[in-house]
Amino acid sequence: MSDYSKLTKDELGKKLDDAKKEIESLKVEQIKAKSDKIKQEKAKNDPSNLNLAQKLAKAMDDMGALAKDGSNDKQGWSFISEAAIKAAIRRVASKYGFAIIPTKISKIDKYDRKTYSGGTLYFYDVIQDFIVTDGKEQYEMQMIGTGSDSGDKAVNKAVTVAFKNLEKQLFNVSDQNDPDPDSETNEATVPAKESQPTQPRKPGRPNNGTKNVKRTIDWSKPKNISDSDLKNHLVRYPNGTFVNVGTILAHVRKGNADAKKFADNLKGHDAIAYIELDRRTMIADAVNKIKEDKKQEA
Repeated sequence: MSDYSKLTKDELGKKLDDAKKEIESLKVEQIKAKSDKIKQEKAKNDPSNLNLAQKLAKAMDDMGALAKDGSNDKQGWSFISEAAIKAAIRRVASKYGFAIIPTKISKIDKYDRKTYSGGTLYFYDVIQDFIVTDGKEQYEMQMIGTGSDSGDKAVNKAVTVAFKNLEKQLFNVSDQNDPDPDSETNEATVPAKESQPTQPRKPGRPNNGTKNVKRTIDWSKPKNISDSDLKNHLVRYPNGTFVNVGTILAHVRKGNADAKKFADNLKGHDAIAYIELDRRTMIADAVNKIKEDKKQEA
């Protein structure tokens, strides 16, 4: 420790000046270090310094969970609308500097189905190509979309669904029910290779060339509905395709969790058909088991 008592006044003044300069120098270094750290953090988070994968990851994090803002009143489900997804993506795309560009449709399949009311529902399956780019890097992607309509909007719906599906997959948007347009429900249709359910003719009745009459199902009395009508009742999957109740039940009984979840959310006539067919199947299984047990006892 220095003995300042032996220093002259001038020497003490110099010591004090040196100490002040050292303190100022330390302050400057601390401020500079802090400033450099702030600049590094800013540079690290500056979108222009991120690669495309990092931009997409940060955009996904910024979007967070999206609320379901649309509803299908006829079938009783809610969904995240295409408009809500696009608004969220527009915000993060602008912030991080990237774009999703649809380029071409690489495949189109067209087919139609007859509805139970006698109309025609037109279907389009499309494979849409996309480019996701920030101007320096780009990812090329494809997505399938299915659209159906009784008029001329099926192909537009298919393209819309393809775009929405890509956005949901790219940004991990979770939605129990899709695609969009979800707010309207088309009639169930008869598969192309199957005829509409008809009232069978009585044996021996001559065929005079008239068409079979379509059966009207009384859903208020499910026990009176035939097994065939229950099994062949068509249910619309969220992707726009149709599957009969018998197939859904078969998948559920095999332990398919997705089929079970879908079946649990059925509404209206779809639920009635599934529940009644399931009841009858369980009864048939029980009867068969009793018969088998009796055979073994004998």
